Amino acid sequence: MLRLPKMDHISPSTVKEACSLLEQNKGEAKVLAGGTDLLVACKLRNIKPTLLVSLKKIPELKGITYQEKTDLRIEAMAHLNQIRYNPYIMKYYPALSQAAAAIGTPQLREMGTIGGNLCLNTRCIFYNQSDSWRKSRSVCFKMGGDLCHVVPKGKKCYATFSGDIAPVLIALNAKVKLISCSGERGIPVKDLYSGNGVDPLSLRTDEVLTEIIVPTPMEKQSSVYLKYRLRKAICFPLVGVGVSVHLGSDGICTDCRVVLTGVGSQPIIVPETEPLFRGKSFTRELIDQIAEKATHSGNPVANTSGSTPSYRRRMAGILTRRALLAVKKDLGIIQ
Repeated sequence: MLRLPKMDHISPSTVKEACSLLEQNKGEAKVLAGGTDLLVACKLRNIKPTLLVSLKKIPELKGITYQEKTDLRIEAMAHLNQIRYNPYIMKYYPALSQAAAAIGTPQLREMGTIGGNLCLNTRCIFYNQSDSWRKSRSVCFKMGGDLCHVVPKGKKCYATFSGDIAPVLIALNAKVKLISCSGERGIPVKDLYSGNGVDPLSLRTDEVLTEIIVPTPMEKQSSVYLKYRLRKAICFPLVGVGVSVHLGSDGICTDCRVVLTGVGSQPIIVPETEPLFRGKSFTRELIDQIAEKATHSGNPVANTSGSTPSYRRRMAGILTRRALLAVKKDLGIIQ
């Protein structure tokens, strides 16, 4: 049986106190939200913090507020099942509800939080193993070494970001609020990720993600999240696709965002879609062109079990096509 290493555990009652603890224990402390991923990593000795700073006793981090004319605000400690079943999210942000529903099992969704899912570490079959398993192999970039077992001639870590929530929030143009000892700042969700497989988040050592702000959807806007995985529960995405589409009053596509997960060290925004949709009707031909872009946007490598890189790349295009067709149907487009 894998056991947790010896660590100190503190549950501050304010965000300011949490930031102070992180500042005092730079590099040695980790933020504990739901713990469904972090504690597993500690048992495997993937990470070895000396202190866990729990956010569970900070009351202001647990709410969900929807203001029709401004935005949706989700506090970082809101549980995934809260997000899945929130009536405003289900009605106005369906992709966010779908993404929350696709994570883990009912038990894990009762524990897991939106902030924790956004701050997931990257994954690799050569990294997410027990300490004794890894000791039989050379040390990889992710564990502080100088090689990649997946791409032997690679000069960086190719560990994969596999969060479900991030691609949806990026497609919805959401922002996050980060608080530290020196103040607070707001950044787009896409800027939360560095693209570095070893250190995938752009958070400072004393920063705490406290809130997610999602703009109120416009009229004739719809969103969808689809996920390819081995099983219907528990599994991380081998590929996930979040899309958001907005049509003008004349039915012309004015915005189309497609974001992939599971095919790179950060969520991948499918590039150069604007020249395809700008000023055009949302037709099957347009959908096929965007899906083709998605097929070639990610860079999956053989660092996960259950699917080959080429098949994951192909599935990125297939899921994008399916998601866009679902949006088209939701928006009532017939042609």
